[in-house]
Amino acid sequence: MDTETVSIQLIRMWTFMAECHKKQLQKIMEAKSHVQVASCKITGDSGLRATMKLEMESLKWEKCFGDWINAQKSFVKFLNGWLIKCISQENEETRDGIAHFLPGRVGAPETLIVCNNWYRAVEKMSESQVSAAIHDFASSLRQLWEKQSEEQQQRVHADYLSRDYERRVRSFYKERGINYSNGTAASVVAGLDELEKNLGFMKKRLEKKRIIHVQAVKEVNDSASSSLRSGMMSIFEALESFCLDRLKGYQQIRNPNKGGKI
Repeated sequence: MDTETVSIQLIRMWTFMAECHKKQLQKIMEAKSHVQVASCKITGDSGLRATMKLEMESLKWEKCFGDWINAQKSFVKFLNGWLIKCISQENEETRDGIAHFLPGRVGAPETLIVCNNWYRAVEKMSESQVSAAIHDFASSLRQLWEKQSEEQQQRVHADYLSRDYERRVRSFYKERGINYSNGTAASVVAGLDELEKNLGFMKKRLEKKRIIHVQAVKEVNDSASSSLRSGMMSIFEALESFCLDRLKGYQQIRNPNKGGKI
């Protein structure tokens, strides 16, 4: 496979990737569904585990992306350096005193010239914006996890108060020889707070805790809807921009025998 074919295939790859990330971004922008990761009726920590797993996968994604880019840079750097050793070098003195190898001035073969241009293009690659977007997304997931954890604590506390309240109501009825039906404590003991101040206080405390829990559930779901959508949008915007920059760089690699860009 000659250098022109390799370059064309790389251009096709970056074109395909840019189009792919553009479509992913469009789909996320079109999505308007409200994410529900918490509910007053849901028990257990499955939501917490799912958020933590997504955070870990996001950090893994960030690392793998960086490793992939670094692998490309290392490969092209090694290949370019190996080819340069095969010919005598002619350096150009610059204002900063650093000498740059110019293969075109020493009659280097097409393969070396194209590889050297490829090396320069790859060295300009910066994955920092993509990495930052993925990292920010992972950070938002950590914040979401903290909100979920707080919501779970509120739910556990509300459930405990509810069970304790009903136990005391049953005991109150039993002590007075009154039959306690199977209805909820709140509906069965209407006016109970007037007969027993302690139970009345507990009832108000329970109602207040339930209101706090409902608000915590709303905050978790609002945060999930906002962070998931905006975070993924930022990632795919950065990925599309990155791919388009790489595509532009490869399109500027020149084939000396063709007298222009590949």
